[in-house]
Amino acid sequence: MRTMTWVVLVAASQAVAQPKTLKDFLASADEQNLERRISLEQRQRAEAEFRAAWSGLLPSLSASATWTHNQFEAVANFPNPATGAVTKLIILPADQFDAVVRLDVPLIDTTRWFRALAADTAQTSAAEREQLTRDLVRRQVVGAYYGYAAALAVRASAKKSVGVAEAQLKFIDVRVGAGSATELEQLRARAEVARNRQTLADVESLVATTRRTLRTVSFLEPPVEVAMPTDDLHAEGTAESFEARVAELPTVKAADLDAAAADKLATASRLALVPIVSGQFTQRFTNATGFQNQSAVYNAGIGLQWRLDVPTFQNMSVQASAASTAKLAAERSRLQVRDQIFQDWNRLEAARQKAELVQAQVAAAERAAQVARDRYAVGAATQVDVIQSERDLFGAEVAQIQARTELGTARASLRLSAGLPLFPEEPR
Repeated sequence: MRTMTWVVLVAASQAVAQPKTLKDFLASADEQNLERRISLEQRQRAEAEFRAAWSGLLPSLSASATWTHNQFEAVANFPNPATGAVTKLIILPADQFDAVVRLDVPLIDTTRWFRALAADTAQTSAAEREQLTRDLVRRQVVGAYYGYAAALAVRASAKKSVGVAEAQLKFIDVRVGAGSATELEQLRARAEVARNRQTLADVESLVATTRRTLRTVSFLEPPVEVAMPTDDLHAEGTAESFEARVAELPTVKAADLDAAAADKLATASRLALVPIVSGQFTQRFTNATGFQNQSAVYNAGIGLQWRLDVPTFQNMSVQASAASTAKLAAERSRLQVRDQIFQDWNRLEAARQKAELVQAQVAAAERAAQVARDRYAVGAATQVDVIQSERDLFGAEVAQIQARTELGTARASLRLSAGLPLFPEEPR
């Protein structure tokens, strides 16, 4: 029993300690992000509205029952001359019971037909918008994840700068004690330590805020450490090849479907001039049999309804204008998506070039800082040279972190804008 408990505890601890990757945060956001859940509810609402619109074309059954007490009853007696028998007809009983069952069948209702078709198109559009919301949420998660990773990397660089500044201060203190350094150099070293600690405090705040942002968009607790994104700096093809996928994107599909739904509603408004034809069957049960002398009677028929008024024509104009607006909005959406892809592609190319160049910058800054420290140790360089070289190194490291973050974010944004999976093994 103890062995089993130990195995369970070890397995649980390993599960907790398992590092969380970007895929884990994306998966959590797909299930728990509030924007995703709202879009799911909106899609389900559109599906329900379609079912409601379509069910209006089905036959309807209604039933009613009444009891009425009449102050005076009306009864007629009719003798049969041949047999002498008397037939009693109850025209109005003292206590009257009536039950009616009615079946209505819509036969021709063109307006309702096209409204149902518009609702069908709207539910398809809602499904595309749900996919669009998913892409937007994934874009937020990627940005938050890389932002948190960058903040952690900058904090590590800031801590290293603090350590170097503190080591330099100790070195200066020793030299001051030996009389080989001035008080000015000691004060400069102390000021540099304080400045680096201030930078570290700002970075700690950045780490806390980016961590909170990542947790908010993904509903998953971020780990203490997150690795910076790795990239082989490969190109992603031409901007034209990505723009060729515009028609497949959920944004464009949803806009086109909205335009199609608006066009169907405009057609439905014009078809309001077409008469509505419906059929009905009514079965009545009553003890007020009247001259029919039947307690159960039915009737059936076909009705035609036609209405012509000013609001009908005004609604036609409203729906026509709405359809034209939806078509223009679809065209605007297509242009905006093309521009977004073009911007993301150019941002990616700029980030690739910066990532290549910043590597050389960091290497040169590291070498310059080491040379400055070595020369200062032998008295061939000033303390200002050392301080400046350390600041240059920190700036180069921050620039490298920023470039790698921009590259990862730009690559993910381009793939999401073009409707491509973020990972090769991920289905779309």
